[in-house]
Amino acid sequence: MVRSRRLALLLSALVLLVACGTDEAPAPEPAPDPADDVSDAEEDSDGAEGAEDAAPTPDEPAEDAAPADPPTDDADTHPAAGLERAVWVHLFDASLKDRDSLERVVEELERADATAVIAQVARRHDAYYRSEVLPATADPDLDAGVDVLAELTELAHEAGIEVHAWFSIAPTWHAVYDDLPAPAGWLPEAHGRSAPEEDRWVSRDVDGAWSEYLDPGVPEVHDHVAAVVAELADSTEVDGIHLDYVRYASEREGYHPTALERFRSETGASGTPAPDDAAWSRWRREQTRELVAAARAATDAAERDLALSAAVIAWGAGPGELGGFAATRTAREALQDWPGWVEEGLVDAVLPMVYFRDHEPDQAAWFEDWVAFQRQLTEASETRVVPGIAGWLNAPDAVLDQLDTAAEATDGVALYSYQQPADDPDAAVDADRVRPFWEELAHTGWGRSR
Repeated sequence: MVRSRRLALLLSALVLLVACGTDEAPAPEPAPDPADDVSDAEEDSDGAEGAEDAAPTPDEPAEDAAPADPPTDDADTHPAAGLERAVWVHLFDASLKDRDSLERVVEELERADATAVIAQVARRHDAYYRSEVLPATADPDLDAGVDVLAELTELAHEAGIEVHAWFSIAPTWHAVYDDLPAPAGWLPEAHGRSAPEEDRWVSRDVDGAWSEYLDPGVPEVHDHVAAVVAELADSTEVDGIHLDYVRYASEREGYHPTALERFRSETGASGTPAPDDAAWSRWRREQTRELVAAARAATDAAERDLALSAAVIAWGAGPGELGGFAATRTAREALQDWPGWVEEGLVDAVLPMVYFRDHEPDQAAWFEDWVAFQRQLTEASETRVVPGIAGWLNAPDAVLDQLDTAAEATDGVALYSYQQPADDPDAAVDADRVRPFWEELAHTGWGRSR
């Protein structure tokens, strides 16, 4: 990937600043139970999970088109060009689980003039597609014989819409599994916090409590991610693979015995580091980077071209300038250096989840600050920057305004979610009618004609 020397130096300085970490960090604010989350793309600002100063995690998912902006010179060749107008679709309702619903999803996205669907293909490491790496889901709502990914891909491609397979990495549990049988070989059973301690891949916090999140410092987690991504790349017809939850639950996590042993061996440190220890934070940010690198290697080894993208965090106040990222809650608490991934070319696109309420002044200001940062990153990189907009947190007009602001500054926009594109009763999934918001999206060119 070719960049000018000036831009390369600019971003290199950014990575150095992030790597330096911060010696002091405020105490974490109260966080919701991770089991209440659906996925990072469904949280407040990866969503902004776990903060009083960020939007709350949502409850379970309860016309003439304006011309699009003219394509850039590399629009036809960039692997992530199709993410210009994207929509996430999750697996926590029936939208992807039978053929009639799959047709409905594609019909509505085509009506909205969407260019890509980012479709969740596993909720908690259980496959909704034919897989030899993940066990088949035990979800009773999935119609027998339906391969969600294969059938959605066929329908979407007929409509001229790309499909990006959305893989949520870190979480291993959700309340929906409480009454479901465990598939044979299922990761949450074999390597979750109820597994024998020596078999666990999940993290521990600084106080020794086991987590429901996989620990990025455990090598087997990297192998698992690489295997899932390689299979999706080699055995499906998707246009891209979309990584989610490439992070720690908080800066208090990462204390798996294997991770601590590796940290001490690689850095010469002794004892147990504090959550805000600068060297420990740098090391953990490197582990999330290595997860992305494992996925990148798997896609590069595939016999076809496809895009690798990642949903990334924008928690709380934004960094303002490029050099300000190291001071953000994202760098400090989630231990996720996604501008560094961009600078290194590890991903073809990042989708920063700027999930903020437009009607709350503080959050509206954070949205503007993060978008301003993403504008700079867009100008400094060939990696596509595609902000994610929180439909469920905002009224339809505010959603369109945020889409317009983000699209004008970057390479495209993504909307969370298909199930609730706006905070409006008329936006709820309804199989008996066409939801008016999709037509409004197309009519306004995703906010551009407003």
